[in-house]
Amino acid sequence: MNNEKAKHHKNNSLNDNEEETTKLIHGRRFSLQIPFAELCVLEFSSGIKKETKEWVLNKLALLPSQNGAGVNVRVTQTEKKKDTIVYVGVTKERMLEGAEKACLKKRCKDGTLADFTIKHKDQFDQEEAEFLSTAEQQRIISYIICNLVSHDDEVIPGTKEKVYRSEKTIIKCMSLGIVSRLYPLHQLGELDELSQAWYQSLKNIVKQPHDMIRRYFGETVAIYFKFLGFYTRMLVFPAVFGIIYYFFGGQRRASHSYGLFAIFNLVWTTCFLEIWKRKSAETAFRWGTYGMVKFEEARPSYTGEVWINPVTKREEPHYPKWKRSLKKYAVSCPIIILCLVGAFWMMLMSFHFEKVVLKHYDITTTEGKVMIQVPSIVYSILIVICNKLYRKLARFLNDWENHRLESSYANNLILKLVVFEFCNCFMSLFYVAFYIRDMKLLRQYVASLLIVSQVIDQMIETVIPYLVLRFIRKGALPDSHDKSEEHPALRESKMDEYEGTFDDYLELFLQFGYISLFSAVYPLAACFALANNLIEIRSDAFKFCRVLQRPFSRPAGDIGTWLIVFEIMSVLAVVTNCALIGMSPEIQELLPQISLIKQVLIFVAVEHLFLGAKAAIAILIPDLPEWLEIELAKEEFQSKQALLQKKAEAMKKTD
Repeated sequence: MNNEKAKHHKNNSLNDNEEETTKLIHGRRFSLQIPFAELCVLEFSSGIKKETKEWVLNKLALLPSQNGAGVNVRVTQTEKKKDTIVYVGVTKERMLEGAEKACLKKRCKDGTLADFTIKHKDQFDQEEAEFLSTAEQQRIISYIICNLVSHDDEVIPGTKEKVYRSEKTIIKCMSLGIVSRLYPLHQLGELDELSQAWYQSLKNIVKQPHDMIRRYFGETVAIYFKFLGFYTRMLVFPAVFGIIYYFFGGQRRASHSYGLFAIFNLVWTTCFLEIWKRKSAETAFRWGTYGMVKFEEARPSYTGEVWINPVTKREEPHYPKWKRSLKKYAVSCPIIILCLVGAFWMMLMSFHFEKVVLKHYDITTTEGKVMIQVPSIVYSILIVICNKLYRKLARFLNDWENHRLESSYANNLILKLVVFEFCNCFMSLFYVAFYIRDMKLLRQYVASLLIVSQVIDQMIETVIPYLVLRFIRKGALPDSHDKSEEHPALRESKMDEYEGTFDDYLELFLQFGYISLFSAVYPLAACFALANNLIEIRSDAFKFCRVLQRPFSRPAGDIGTWLIVFEIMSVLAVVTNCALIGMSPEIQELLPQISLIKQVLIFVAVEHLFLGAKAAIAILIPDLPEWLEIELAKEEFQSKQALLQKKAEAMKKTD
């Protein structure tokens, strides 16, 4: 046994002759040892001692029975910078063990979907070409490595730090700066096939290969692109409606236009969200993720004192709820309020700047017409910059609050982002609409905020990162025919890390707000949103394939809390449009003798009528199609029958 350990240690430890254990084949470095599929990369921080690296590598390579992760590792070094690169993979047996622990749903031989178990692996179609996609394999590797737990207190060699019993070893090394990051590698052949069917194809400007996206990036990314595509197609209706009204609706765009758009937005927003629920459920059922979240384990980065989980009866970190609440309400909330005060001050400065322009320029001249646009454009740019900075702050606060579950982490981050960015983007519009009551100025601000924010977002998200990667970092991802001798990990380490779908959904949410809240004032809002999204589909696809590191896949059955956020916005749109109707000059002329209180009562009555109509439409459109309801009923019936059969067999054994 000692000889085997020594041999295993020798094969996986760093040595000065590491380059001699690799050779070049078709521009790639391969180990002379037994090859394995290199799916992930672990990077050490610079300046880490040799004994520390060897200790980490042994933790990865040792079997689970020896307090290790049981994964395959291949270590190599760059010739110039002498950076250490660790390629990671696993055996088929270890992969199947991880699939069972991750509760992956896979297709059985009879065509049904079920949670994979090794005990019943013969019932699953393992001969299928992609029984486990590369995205699933990489997620399993991440799960195995990030959940590697120390069985005893142990000092990390080469440091004064200690890993305590039941503490997650690699996560602790990341927090200490020993391991800088762990990320999945792109598979260039598979990526080229996806690229050709996705952003390189011009056959259909909206249609996307969602199943291929899911196999390569996972359900979370695939669901986002499916939502983006569906939302873009639905934008055709308000875009056409806006164009018709803008060019053929005449000059009177007051009460009748607000009423018309209020009714249209009510129907459109409700149908959009209700039809999406049906499509999302269909997709999730087909992918095996429908209703999948029933029990969540603690997040890998969750820290705290060790205790026994009353549900799993396993040791895991525990962080008192009162400490988290104290951080949220005593620190995070005051900081967010302070940011909102700063945003409000910035809005007032914008209006002050506009008054200065009106005072010094004649707006009937060409120069005056240009200068009067400057305050709103500058303000739009500042909003985008503040939003980007705030997102970093929100993530820092959310990480610091130390949420245990991924769902809790996501919900709290969404709340932080939505509250600030909604106020930052829309407070000026509500201020102009209901305080200044200048519809011409409101139209100018809606156009500026929508168009400028979309142009800047496209530049910041795709164009600038690609140019930086291509010409400054010299690391653009080539295709599978590239003959470069550079390590794939070195090339991909220069790419930006994808931070999740929060920013993507947030941008769609804000865009949805501009359209549903104020399209009555600016009918062409949906047209610009549609044009932007047609570009967004392609640019986001290019960004995922050629600019960003490949993210670890995460299962998802729907867009989660974002659906609730969109529904809240649709309700607020009804209220806002009713308020615009009530404040229009034409309506005020029709009700000259009615007191303010009676006007408010009429407004509330109309608003409730509209909300009632919205609820009626939502009820009339079922969330699930009939065929899916039948399939779910079948699954429930079969589960009950199987449970009764097990009970009957158990009773026979006792007899």
